Amino acid sequence: MKAKDIKKFALCLLAAVILAGGTACGNDKNMTNENGTASENSADDDGVAGDAGEALKDGAEDLGDDVRDGMEDAGDSIRDNAENATEDR
Repeated sequence: MKAKDIKKFALCLLAAVILAGGTACGNDKNMTNENGTASENSADDDGVAGDAGEALKDGAEDLGDDVRDGMEDAGDSIRDNAENATEDR
């Protein structure tokens, strides 16, 4: 596949995920049907979108923590190696 084809594929996949996600996040358990009208109180429940948002937030925080820890470890390693190299002389 060429880069242009990969970009098209990624864009189509993203569009499909957005459409499927929007459809899946529908919530009708708070719906009431009185006199032919529907009213929704969606403030009570975030549904699938709220759960997915929380999971995404938690994953991003974990990723940030892992990156920070990795950078600290790399910095410590560089510092230790520099100290060892200067002490041996």
